[in-house]
Amino acid sequence: MHQSVRDQWIRFNDPLEGRVDFMYLDQKGWVSTGIGNKIDQTAAPNSAPSAAERAASLALAGELLWLDASGSPASADLVAVDWDKVKERLDLAPQGHHAFQPPFTSLHVEDAEIDRHVFAKLDQMESVLVGRPEFADFGTWPANAQLATLSMCWALGPAFRFPKLQQHVSVRSWSGAADECHFTPDEGTIRIRNKLDRAHFLLAQTVESQGLPAERLALDVSDVFGVQGALLALGYDPGRQDGGDGPRTQSAVRQFQADHGLEQNGAFGDPATVGALGARLAEAGFTVVGV
Repeated sequence: MHQSVRDQWIRFNDPLEGRVDFMYLDQKGWVSTGIGNKIDQTAAPNSAPSAAERAASLALAGELLWLDASGSPASADLVAVDWDKVKERLDLAPQGHHAFQPPFTSLHVEDAEIDRHVFAKLDQMESVLVGRPEFADFGTWPANAQLATLSMCWALGPAFRFPKLQQHVSVRSWSGAADECHFTPDEGTIRIRNKLDRAHFLLAQTVESQGLPAERLALDVSDVFGVQGALLALGYDPGRQDGGDGPRTQSAVRQFQADHGLEQNGAFGDPATVGALGARLAEAGFTVVGV
C-alpha cells in the first residue's frame, strides 16, 4: 500500500471504531479490542463458541500483550478468563464497549500495543487481498482506492465477496466500485464507513482521470463531510465524519482557525478557512480538490 494510506489508517478508523484497551463484545457478539480488532473465531454471530472456535479465539487474543492492573504481563490463563467472561455476556453486546470496562474486565493493552496490532492486521489483510486476481494490481491503485478497499476489509475481512465491485476494480473503474461498495447493516458507524468508502472510490476516479499523483491521498474540502475528513487528517477532532455541522465540528474548525490566525467563527465554508485548510493539506502531502 502507499505510505500515505498507512500514515492515515488510524486517524481514518479511530473515529469509527474508537480506541478500546480492554476486551468487549461488538454488536454481533464477537470479542474485540483495540480499534475494531476482532479476537473471536466464533463462526456465527451472537452465539457461544465451540471448543475449537474458543481455542482459535484465544490464540488470536494471545497475539496481544495483555497487562494486569499492576502493569505486569498477564498469563495465558488470565487472558482466557477475561475472554470467557466477556463472551458469556452476549446480552450486554447491544450496550457497547462501556459495559465491559474494568472492573468487569481486569486486563488491558497499551496504546503502542494497539497500534502495533492494528498495523500487523492491516499488513495481513493486504497480503491476502493482493493474492486475489482482481486485486493483483493493488499496489498501483490510487491511494484513495486502496484506502476504501482496505476499509471494507477491516469491516468484512479480506476474503469478502462482492462480484460486481471486484469486476469494477479489476478494470480500474473506481466510479463503478463506488456504486457497489455498500454493505449492511447500513446503520451506525457502518453507515458512515459506507459513505467514506464511496467518497474515496470517487476521489480515486478523480485522481486517475486527472492524472494526479496516485501515491497521495486526495481530499475534497467542498462540503462539511470533506472538511471533517481534512480536519481528522491534520490531527483535529471534529468527531465522526458524518457530514453534520455540529458542535464538535465547529469547535475543531475554530481550533484550526485559531492555529492559523483566522477569525474564529467555526464556519467551515469561510473562504479564508477553506484556503488555509487546502494549503495546510498540501503542505502535509495531500492532494486537495474542491477548492
